[in-house]
Amino acid sequence: MSESKIATERHLKFTMSRCLVCKKPSPAEVFTKPNGTSSEVFMRRTCPDHGTQTVRISSDSRFYWLAHGSPENSKHSCGCSGGSCSPAGRGGRSGTLGRNFTDVTSLGSLEKLSTCVALIEIVNSCNLACPTCFADSPVGVRGENLDFVPFDEVVRRIEGVIALKGGIEILQLSGGEPTLHPEFFRLIEWIRIHPKIDYLVINTNGLRFANDPDFVSEIGRLQAKFDNIELYLQFDGVGGAGQKELRGADLRGTRIRAIHNCAAINLPITLAMTVTHDNIGQLGESAEFALGFKHLRGLSFQPRFRSGRIPAALSSSPALSPISVADIVAELNEQLPKGIPRVEFVSLPCGDPNCATIGWLLRIGGSYFSPAQVGIDIAELHALVPDRIRWKIEDLAKCGCDGSPLGEALKKLESMRADESNTFRFFIKPFMDAATWDNDRIDRCCTHVIRPDGKLDSFCRYYSGFPDTWNGPKTASSA
Repeated sequence: MSESKIATERHLKFTMSRCLVCKKPSPAEVFTKPNGTSSEVFMRRTCPDHGTQTVRISSDSRFYWLAHGSPENSKHSCGCSGGSCSPAGRGGRSGTLGRNFTDVTSLGSLEKLSTCVALIEIVNSCNLACPTCFADSPVGVRGENLDFVPFDEVVRRIEGVIALKGGIEILQLSGGEPTLHPEFFRLIEWIRIHPKIDYLVINTNGLRFANDPDFVSEIGRLQAKFDNIELYLQFDGVGGAGQKELRGADLRGTRIRAIHNCAAINLPITLAMTVTHDNIGQLGESAEFALGFKHLRGLSFQPRFRSGRIPAALSSSPALSPISVADIVAELNEQLPKGIPRVEFVSLPCGDPNCATIGWLLRIGGSYFSPAQVGIDIAELHALVPDRIRWKIEDLAKCGCDGSPLGEALKKLESMRADESNTFRFFIKPFMDAATWDNDRIDRCCTHVIRPDGKLDSFCRYYSGFPDTWNGPKTASSA
């Protein structure tokens, strides 16, 4: 490497990453390089067998937050402890410097960290055969070919986490396709009457919500009885680009039917859009579409990551830079139609700040406003109430801001959320693969999978497919 090239690089930290070829742990350095008026962020890892590999992990350093996990991640490359040799990190919120996470270190296991979302696979089979399924779910139908986790086993795993954590804020049922479970409605009832589970999210492809009237009717009965149920509906944008690549078919009509059927039973939905290089040009149109439905409460952008059932050429080739948080922020705000304000994004502080980025719009009198336009500092709010995604007005006592300007702003936002159709959230969730792997993020993860052995694991690690991570059976027993 030439001296002039080194001179343009600014070291941020050392960590442990993964070789793009063999996927084994490899020491890595994170650094920035200037690119016009901003800087890009890169990760350079060195594998003893396959040499040095460099991947751009953020197109704009303003949306990369410097944070550390265990000092073990960096001691192989750096003589100091915990990365204290690294310069101050850069954060971003609508083009401004954000909070600094440089010296925040979590040495605890996942059992000791905040669990903002606990995900459990209740069915391994799926009624789709998506070419890029991160769970690599086997295709199955209801009946003897269905691979599912028995009711009592699901309950055992969930109760084990509650005993460990004292409760679960958000429980997400996943798979496979969870709505195929033969005792699905029994599980819903058990979860919703459990005093230690606040909120239930169903991660679904939407086929049964679109095509099964009896199923929709029963879900509607349960939603009316219990409330606090929401769909996390797979959504691949409003255009045709990327539909068949991601799902093997164009399912836009199916998704529209599911959305309208859920509106009829007042069931809220967050759309989960897998973002690829083909459909990234649809972010603004997708946002405009989602904002047109009052029961659509959010749009989650998930850059496609290379794990699970994904073409081998894509999983090993670094030719296409991973889509970063900065790419989505820039593209979304560039594409938003007139009348929708620029979305201000902040990182969620409960886990690693690079793991979850959120922005809000408020619906007031038929128009849209950013929180800042009505005097609400979302970054300050999340900093003072850090370990929750769905904060409540009671959290004012925890942050000590009752009576303060922030407290009054929070009360204003909470009053809007009394009818949650007044608020709309944009969520960016960049899961990791070998190209973007950073062990510091694993050490600070707050999105956890309840494994078949009952233990908690980071979502990224559980689904990575690496040879040294979880590869046990998906079920303890099944039909």
